[in-house]
Amino acid sequence: MYEYIKYLRPYFHSLREIENNVSLDIKLPLTWIIDDILKPYRSLQTKVQHKNEKLTLISLIANATQEGYDLVFVAASNIIKVNGELEEKEKLFQEKVKELEILFKKESLDKLKELTLLNNGQNNTTSAELVGEGNGKGFEAGSDTQEPND
Repeated sequence: MYEYIKYLRPYFHSLREIENNVSLDIKLPLTWIIDDILKPYRSLQTKVQHKNEKLTLISLIANATQEGYDLVFVAASNIIKVNGELEEKEKLFQEKVKELEILFKKESLDKLKELTLLNNGQNNTTSAELVGEGNGKGFEAGSDTQEPND
């Protein structure tokens, strides 16, 4: 039990048995996604106990059986994991936006035109290579018009 609770810190608030149910109470940031994550847990009930400007105190409720205890801890762990990843992604996104801002300020327009953001495990590629057509030379201003298609 200690290991389960330890993993839920600092969000863990309390664990109670009420009648034939177990209630795991967790304090979560208001911005966190909860309902969508809990949809697959059909036998789990939730109750918002308290809300303030920053946190929601929510009870995850299931039958007071081994399966019920497992269910509330798995659901709570999943909420923390998914939202933690979302927060990390948002932080990483903001860092990458800052890197791009710096890059756009210092690099030439020609170099920026060659920039690709997704390489899917490949080496950096030019936008012409991503298109996958043409001879790789691209179109240059002032050049002759393209040859007609066959």
